[in-house]
Amino acid sequence: MRYLLVVVLGAAGALALAQQFHLGTAATAVTMLLSLAPAYIAWEAFRADRAEAAAVDLDTVAGQLAIAVKNLWDNEAAIRRVNDPYPLPVAWETADDYLAEPWCSLTDMARSWPGGPPGDATHWPQHAAGLAGQDAEIGEVFADRVPTRRLVILGEPGAGKSVLLIRLLQDLIARRTNRDPVPVLFSLASWNPCRSLDSWMAEQLRRTHPGLRAPVSAGATPALTAANRPADLARALLDSGRILPLLDGFDELPLALHSTALDALNRALPAKQALVLASRAAPYRAVLTHPETMVRLNGAAAIQLRPLAPAAAAAYLRRDAGGSRTAAARRWDAVTAHLGTTSSVGQALSTPLGLFLARTIYNPRPHTGRRLVAAPHPDELCDTTRFADRAAVDTRLFNAYIPAAYTANSSHNPPWKAEQAYRSLAFLARFLQYHQGGSPDLSWWKVPFAVPAYLRRLTSLLMFGFTAGVALGIEVGLAGGPALEVGLAGGCAIGALAAFFVHPAPGTQLRWSPRRIAIAFLSGLAGGFIFQLEHVLKAEFEDGLGNGLVLGLMAGVAFGLKPETPDLTTLIGPATLLTSDRRTFTTITLAGGLAGGLAGGVTAPMVGAGFAKGIATLLIVGLAIGLGIGLMQTAWPHFVVARSYLALRRKLPRELMAFLRDAHENRGVLRQVGATYQFRHIDLQRHLAQQSQP
Repeated sequence: MRYLLVVVLGAAGALALAQQFHLGTAATAVTMLLSLAPAYIAWEAFRADRAEAAAVDLDTVAGQLAIAVKNLWDNEAAIRRVNDPYPLPVAWETADDYLAEPWCSLTDMARSWPGGPPGDATHWPQHAAGLAGQDAEIGEVFADRVPTRRLVILGEPGAGKSVLLIRLLQDLIARRTNRDPVPVLFSLASWNPCRSLDSWMAEQLRRTHPGLRAPVSAGATPALTAANRPADLARALLDSGRILPLLDGFDELPLALHSTALDALNRALPAKQALVLASRAAPYRAVLTHPETMVRLNGAAAIQLRPLAPAAAAAYLRRDAGGSRTAAARRWDAVTAHLGTTSSVGQALSTPLGLFLARTIYNPRPHTGRRLVAAPHPDELCDTTRFADRAAVDTRLFNAYIPAAYTANSSHNPPWKAEQAYRSLAFLARFLQYHQGGSPDLSWWKVPFAVPAYLRRLTSLLMFGFTAGVALGIEVGLAGGPALEVGLAGGCAIGALAAFFVHPAPGTQLRWSPRRIAIAFLSGLAGGFIFQLEHVLKAEFEDGLGNGLVLGLMAGVAFGLKPETPDLTTLIGPATLLTSDRRTFTTITLAGGLAGGLAGGVTAPMVGAGFAKGIATLLIVGLAIGLGIGLMQTAWPHFVVARSYLALRRKLPRELMAFLRDAHENRGVLRQVGATYQFRHIDLQRHLAQQSQP
């Protein structure tokens, strides 16, 4: 469409000029011939882009995505210490009958699908009870035993649902063939059930795997955007059924939207679309027993995670302490005697989350040369006076977890004191809980919203107002007008608008495209001749050439930047996205300055101005314009301002990204999901959100 617009505007401009200057037939023909240059160039660009878009093999793309997903979650499993010292045993049983479709209905439904069931019916159990299993069996249960390959995983808080989903994802990728869909783990907490599920999943895919932003032609896939243009790879993979969604955190959606969410899932996902939905048991039961409306996930079986076996939990704690015969392992004797009972500590340590917190606090890691801090003794958890119920034990574990993760006993010396870390993490938890609607997604480009609204808007007004005021003032001053007055008025107006309506997000990384530079330069050069046709026809070729060069150089610089599509197997984490966004901001700003400088260098001799003065003047204008565009299209400068303000107020560390990376990679306090961080568990986030002081 944009190429057709170039052709139409070129021809219309040529005819308009011929009409305005009352040109004869010959002169009109000249103007039309001159408009053919940009038309031809635009046509060649259109053909080249079509050729690039058409060369798409979705099976190959899906295979590359599977590699990226595998690498992402293999790394995350290692950071979460899922296999250290060994994976915790997780077992499950069939959920209550009313939480799933009747078994006979599932089997009949799968057999009635066009093309038959997705798997081998001989592997199906006779009854739903055959779905029970443990540990690595989850892949077999989902792929072979569930007739419809639609499964709901239910469990108590901290029971291990997320870790089980990671195991399932790894198993499905290991057994995947070229035609199988790619399992992708989505966190539902950031989804608004009142909006399109497909659009939300597509955006999540693009954010984590920017290579999926690449366009595809209409012939490669039936997926089209609302504007009837070819979709990108993310939508193409979704619409062609090459993505298997593993949806985690259904219970983290607002309670009032649970029924809406299940109904939206049923409407958005076709009957034969395989999927997994994980939720806490109580919220899911509440949806299915609502007195007014009852919604069930269509065609889905359901399993319920079982509490950890007491013997398995005791063996795990002792093994993590060095082995059952070590002195460190014997520190757990009193606690393990309570496992499997109704005591406070026995209930608190009946889940993988409770065991993880306890081992972090009471089983210190080898230190790295700094003074060893004495670890607390686990016997304190057996004190029924201090810990009268499970909630009291849970509170103690959450309170002690952050200091334990940031002591010198950890395998990496923390550059932040435990008190500083606790204060910063509590601030971030409150920000998510009370300013981001309880969302678990901690995105660096959302940090500016942690600054008071009036300060955020004032900062935007000053940044945008300054850049707009400089550009407008100089341009008006060059024309002999009141530069100061216009600059101040225009800057204030534009800055005020930007303060309320500009909400920057991370920009797409840009690179110079020789083809685009050539197309833009030649189009600008031809346009300069066309719009200065009066001078050209009067044999004043220097004016026509000069204006053509100015337009050509500025167009070449301004439109020679092309969004860069990274390799699909490249993982884009928060720090990588920040670096890319900063590079984009710098590129846009420098491109504006370069365009202004080139224009000044060409026009200065023609208007009689000093060469250096002409370059300097338009260089400043170009930099101001580029800076303004960069502020609108990227989030990095806004993040820097907000981070500096919050550091001055001692809310967050100045090196915030390094702090978050350390909390993820070395402390285990955060987990990484694509380009965002999350607290290791939503209950940890909610607990910290209630804390004002360490």
